[in-house]
Amino acid sequence: MTALRVVIADDEPLARSRLRALLADHADIVIAAEAEDADAALQAIRSERPDLVLLDVEMPGLGGLALARRLHMTPAPLIVFVTAYADHAVDAFETGAIDYLLKPFDEARLATALTRVRAALAARRALAGEAATTYLERVAVTLGKRTIFVATASIDWLAASANYVELHVGAEVHLLRTTLSALEAQLDPRVFVRIHRSYAVRLDAVKELRSVGAGEYRAILAGGVELPVSQRYRDRLP
Repeated sequence: MTALRVVIADDEPLARSRLRALLADHADIVIAAEAEDADAALQAIRSERPDLVLLDVEMPGLGGLALARRLHMTPAPLIVFVTAYADHAVDAFETGAIDYLLKPFDEARLATALTRVRAALAARRALAGEAATTYLERVAVTLGKRTIFVATASIDWLAASANYVELHVGAEVHLLRTTLSALEAQLDPRVFVRIHRSYAVRLDAVKELRSVGAGEYRAILAGGVELPVSQRYRDRLP
């Protein structure tokens, strides 16, 4: 199952919370970031490169419509507007939005929008020849005045650490200034999988998946390293 990475942009905390709850029922959804104004949303979109943005129309700053017009990215994320204002629908679709959800909407209406998004993404990937996608084969790590290159095939696991990602290569640890979500998007999903909001692993480095009760698991890696596996990501481990 291909993950669908989402940014939620809405200035109402309750609206963001409700969207999180509804999206939790969709196993392929990964919430990459949330934003409460247009400036923060633009920054999150540029850094996380999501597949989909759930975007409110009325927000502090630019506002959702102006933000959508400024997304000069390739590929651009799909936009679904989520708003209480019915009179902006025409303008919203003129920005290229794929759907327009009028609050309050129910689970079925959101599911319909997500179905449209998945179909559009599948068509885009087929057109672009996703099978030919080039993933990172090595990453550049700065060490003082030196830059070393770490082969991704040598990385056993990755951990989020503030504004960095720890690259664990055997007994060595290298720090890369990026986010785990941004790095994950550049790694071959057939080789690396996210197992927790703070951890990702190379699949063939996982020797055992151990249940620790209450629906929780641990991934046991070569060398005895144990990493938590959250329920949200459990199905990504075969």
